[in-house]
Amino acid sequence: MSTVSSSPAPSGAAAPERRSAPGLLDLPGIGPVRQAALAETGILTVDDLLTLAPRRYEDRSRFMTLAQLACRPAGEKGTLLVEIRSSRLLRTRRRGLTITRATVTDSSGEEEVVWFNQPYLVRHLTPGRRLILFGGMSGADGRPGCIQNPEMELLPKDESGEASVHMGRVVPVYPRTAGFSSRQLRRLLHQALAAGAGHAPDPLPVELLRRRDLPERAAALRALHFPTGDVDPEELVACRTPAQRRLIYEELLLLLVALHLKRQKRRRGARSWTCLPAAGTDADLKSFLPFSLTPGQEKAWQIIAGDLRGATPMARLLQGDVACGKTAIAAMALLLAVKSGTQAALMVPTEILARQHHTRLERLLAPAGMRVGLLLGGRPTDASRRLKAELAGLEPCLVIGTHALIQKDVRFGNLGLVVIDEQHRFGVAQRMRLAGKGRHPDLLVMTATPIPRSLALTRYGDLDLVEIRDRPPGRATVRTEILPRSEAATAWEAVRSAATAGRQAFIVYPLVDESKSSDLAAACAAYADLGAGALAGLRLGLVHGRLPARERQATMAAFMAGRIQVLVATTVIEVGLDVEDATVLVVEHAERFGLAQLHQLRGRIGRGSRPSTCYLLHGDRLGDESRQRLAVLERTFDGFELAREDLRLRGAGELLGVRQHGSMGLRLADIVRDEEILQEAREDCLTLSAAAMPEELAQAARRRWGQPLGLGSGRESEVGVGPGHDHP
Repeated sequence: MSTVSSSPAPSGAAAPERRSAPGLLDLPGIGPVRQAALAETGILTVDDLLTLAPRRYEDRSRFMTLAQLACRPAGEKGTLLVEIRSSRLLRTRRRGLTITRATVTDSSGEEEVVWFNQPYLVRHLTPGRRLILFGGMSGADGRPGCIQNPEMELLPKDESGEASVHMGRVVPVYPRTAGFSSRQLRRLLHQALAAGAGHAPDPLPVELLRRRDLPERAAALRALHFPTGDVDPEELVACRTPAQRRLIYEELLLLLVALHLKRQKRRRGARSWTCLPAAGTDADLKSFLPFSLTPGQEKAWQIIAGDLRGATPMARLLQGDVACGKTAIAAMALLLAVKSGTQAALMVPTEILARQHHTRLERLLAPAGMRVGLLLGGRPTDASRRLKAELAGLEPCLVIGTHALIQKDVRFGNLGLVVIDEQHRFGVAQRMRLAGKGRHPDLLVMTATPIPRSLALTRYGDLDLVEIRDRPPGRATVRTEILPRSEAATAWEAVRSAATAGRQAFIVYPLVDESKSSDLAAACAAYADLGAGALAGLRLGLVHGRLPARERQATMAAFMAGRIQVLVATTVIEVGLDVEDATVLVVEHAERFGLAQLHQLRGRIGRGSRPSTCYLLHGDRLGDESRQRLAVLERTFDGFELAREDLRLRGAGELLGVRQHGSMGLRLADIVRDEEILQEAREDCLTLSAAAMPEELAQAARRRWGQPLGLGSGRESEVGVGPGHDHP
């Protein structure tokens, strides 16, 4: 609740002459504690605050009468200009609630208004006082109601509400941020703009603004937070107003410029090792493989080998579908590096995958006389100490490991090549930490979770992309069947038939233990129930993330050796596991998983030549989006097509698994919605980088994206936000 200010909200008028812009601590209501809270959400400066995107907008510009609101459906909100007739404060004995009740009137009649647990309001609600309300009636099914918990604004007697920041206009609604309500944020932004924030020099070159028909930044910021009355509501909702397009374009362009700067920085690094020439070497490398490369593998290898023999260190993203043969390409790169006299490291996200890679590469590279080291987490052992001592030396060697490779006590004396498998499981900081253990090492990151090029451009734009589109010949077809849990007997019979025929099966659950808050089946309970029921007599094993590492590894080894017929597991088996005899996969509660994760799980079968079947079991209540997702899996095995569909259904943040972690970092842009703007920004970035990148644009890119991309934040002049500090 507040009184309407007598000064209007920032308008689209010409910008005032430039003045020293405020810092966060200059804004009313922000002290050191709240400044620290804002910093936790990534808001370090007033400029960060100004690019906080409204979650939606509410049209509060059209006033209506009390009688008109009463005729509308319950909950539908409207803006009202009313006068207080009476008010009182009530307290409930049972629940300790306070209820502020007021009778308000206008020319059409009167209504009751109620606010809960806001007792301080009653002293402002004096008879004859006018106020603006925004809210809806609480009644339903023809029952009389009242206006519950409306937003309100008190009016001095000589004002009509046109100057309000919160009422009588199209109003932005913000997500709750650092403890600030939407109303508080609205007021902060109004104060910041009124104090001159946003009037720093525009980072975009004038010619770009003209070519793309974009408004200046200061005008765009005003229009983003305080749209004028003539704005098109449909364009506003679709984020297509000139102001929104301008700010989205700026954010994407600055990201692409920052990625360009990072690539430039990398290319300035001197190569730390000299790769053996192609003549004779490549044929020798291929001789260690028990198969011929597919055309897709051959093309990828030629590109990667060319990088390794180039003048500057490689930074390459290799993506391909499950079972397309990426590991073979990585093995050749690792072998080439070690044969050329440098150290090479392969980092993977799980111990199970690390052991699998170690076993296979050790067997593959044994003819070359190469020892393959394995470094895992846990307590140091004599073997791990010896390996760390070996890595600290200069002798060429190959090591495979988990996050243990980036521990402080692991030092490399001559690290020339870093390969990261299933890189979506690692953050940028972890990738940089391992690469930082060498002097400009070559970097190859791999993923079996294909992502569309538009997303790769922004998420991994500092890496050059190469794809493998084909699969090795002779791989089995995988049929996918969707079943309700009531028909699970079909899946259990298929599991039993496979085991009887000497094959193996996976059964995957979303949880380890049953949850009191849901009806999801869980791995531990299912392991016991299936072993005593539908799968009685078969040799079952159980694997999940809470098991001790030794027990988990023993179970996995028994399954891979064929001593266990059916493995009941959580998604610890999602990544990279390769068991040729596994021909059946059952996923319980498949609707709980994303497309990419289900496709990864499905990739655990069909790795040999025998036809395989994936059963996706779902609960009784299946939403439209879940139904669409499962139907796509049933229709295609193409991971690239699935990635495009996943992007369409769930958006970029969830597809990358970063919505919860915030590592995407986009405040205004949406990769799916704004693909056209992204393409424009990409074209302009290429044009600018072909000439000399404007310094103001480069500095703006460093300020916005430098810290997450490891360029240096460029905020040295900003972090001391307080009185006397200019905001660039």
